[in-house]
Amino acid sequence: MARAPIGRQQLLDAARDELVHAGGTLELSALTRRTGLSTGALYHHFGSKVGLLAAIWDDFYEGLSRAIADDHLPTADWATRERTRTHRFVVYHFDHPLAALLLNRAAPDPGLTEVESNYIRNLADAAATNIRRGQATGEVPADLDPDSAGAFVIGGLRDGIAQQLRTHPRPSADLTTDRLWRLTAAALSLPPSA
Repeated sequence: MARAPIGRQQLLDAARDELVHAGGTLELSALTRRTGLSTGALYHHFGSKVGLLAAIWDDFYEGLSRAIADDHLPTADWATRERTRTHRFVVYHFDHPLAALLLNRAAPDPGLTEVESNYIRNLADAAATNIRRGQATGEVPADLDPDSAGAFVIGGLRDGIAQQLRTHPRPSADLTTDRLWRLTAAALSLPPSA
């Protein structure tokens, strides 16, 4: 009986598993062994190994954007909403098998560095927009530069989560959220009760 063709998502899943198994490297020979197909399928769906890796990076960051989207947040004051977003940010990274690799290693190709940089810039821009909303309602100090603060918050969250992912035993998502929200609230000069 002929084997069913392996589709794009199956290749992505196999490549993601191989990256985790191999500690962040992806050898095409290991991927072809894992999937039982030739490199032709990879080139058909992704054009190149870098194209496959870029699709994995896209999947990770698009999933993060969905996880922290406004429609998942409570209707509440600014600090409550953003603390909930921080918790969702932490949980996403703690639950994703590639998070520790993506946050603790440089991208293996300059093209991936650009992909990752664009996603991080988008996250920082979204954070700046959220800070502006808080400033408009008087919940965030008006004298903060929202663009700098947004970049600072996203950079701090990423590096803070990367550090927590390296900790053994790993703290809970709730404890990590508490730690990172305390730092975020302090950086934004929010009241201690926020």
